[in-house]
Amino acid sequence: MFNKLIQLSEKMKNKEMKSSLITLLLRAIGVLTLFLFTLFFNRNFEPSIVGDYEFTRMFLLVTGGVCILGTDISILYFSGFFRSENKFYKIKSLYFKVLTLSLGLCVLILTIFNIIFTEDSINDIFGNKNSYQLISTSLLFLVFNVWTLFNTEVLRALDQIVWSELFRNTFKFFPIFIGVLLLYNSNTPEVIVDVYIKGFVVLCLITTLFVIYLLKKIPKGIDGDIVTFKEIIRYSLPMCISSIIIYLLSTIDIALLRYFFGSSEVAFYALAIKLISVSGMIILSINVNVSPQISELNAKDKRKELESLLKKSSRIIFVLNFILCIFLLIFSEYILSFFGSEYLVAKKSFLILILGQFIIAGFGSVAVYLNMTGRPIVFRRILFFALLLNIGLNYVLIPHFGLVGAAITYVITIIFWNATSTVYIFRKDNIKTFIH
Repeated sequence: MFNKLIQLSEKMKNKEMKSSLITLLLRAIGVLTLFLFTLFFNRNFEPSIVGDYEFTRMFLLVTGGVCILGTDISILYFSGFFRSENKFYKIKSLYFKVLTLSLGLCVLILTIFNIIFTEDSINDIFGNKNSYQLISTSLLFLVFNVWTLFNTEVLRALDQIVWSELFRNTFKFFPIFIGVLLLYNSNTPEVIVDVYIKGFVVLCLITTLFVIYLLKKIPKGIDGDIVTFKEIIRYSLPMCISSIIIYLLSTIDIALLRYFFGSSEVAFYALAIKLISVSGMIILSINVNVSPQISELNAKDKRKELESLLKKSSRIIFVLNFILCIFLLIFSEYILSFFGSEYLVAKKSFLILILGQFIIAGFGSVAVYLNMTGRPIVFRRILFFALLLNIGLNYVLIPHFGLVGAAITYVITIIFWNATSTVYIFRKDNIKTFIH
């Protein structure tokens, strides 16, 4: 009996490792897809159009995060909980209740927007003449964006990890990629932003059909045994708050750059951020593997093993990021010009971001440690103060220094929450998450 349990445990570990490797591979494919799209888009379209696309993408990210109410994360919790109680059939009622809740919020936001704001007021707030058109169209089709996002996470909850990752990181670029190819050298290249927004209709239809097909295969359960709206909000709202803070941290600089300097500056800055995000993928890849181990070792109070794991992970993160940052520093000018000579204007801000990423890599897996040791509320509070710092610095630095000001703010903000988390962990647990 004992040997069978050991064999089952080993199988589960192998399954988790296999899933992690598949996830990392699919995310790498997603990064490659994003790189190819960005390369073609930036080289063949005006920076102002690229900037409008980035502004719209970030606006949908924040408003979508509000409307989905954290259910894209809590669905994974609910699916695991239902399985543990042999009540996985409850995922069906959960799916439709979440849709009702999220879609209702989309309609509410659209209604409030149309009642309160005018075209002139929106254009004044965001500083461009086409801001109202971009925002109103985004809100009109927001429901499809939110629905697609939720469907993507539901696929993961239904153990369709491959399809979930493909829709999240690869397939979502297909509609706009096709649009870019069709509108290449056309007389109306600005239509590409509308193509991006309305492309979620297609993605929503495909993912919904896929999800409903899978839900129908789940055996029926007990009538009346359903999840209430109260339960959904109770578990989802805290996650929603954290997600919105993170979205805002990556959005405020975009909005202010567009307001003070126009869409072209947004395009230059967004490219630098995307290039730096490769470093973030390295950190995420390491954290994917260490997260469950941190949780397990902490629960079993195996302090030495936990310290050893964090020490190893911090060193791997630092070394890999060091190599990447050196490469980016040496070839920064060539890399930026590869997307178009006009993007060389972002060189100073790009160098600042590289330096900041190098420093951040030294802090290790602080966010994962706090979340995996049962202190997400602490991390959320740290992020909230980081958001206040980010807003203040952006309003002071961007009007005077433009791209450089945005980059400095980004670096200071992310160093702040990493350093604060590191100090908190060391003082409370006497654990070193940083490189040492």
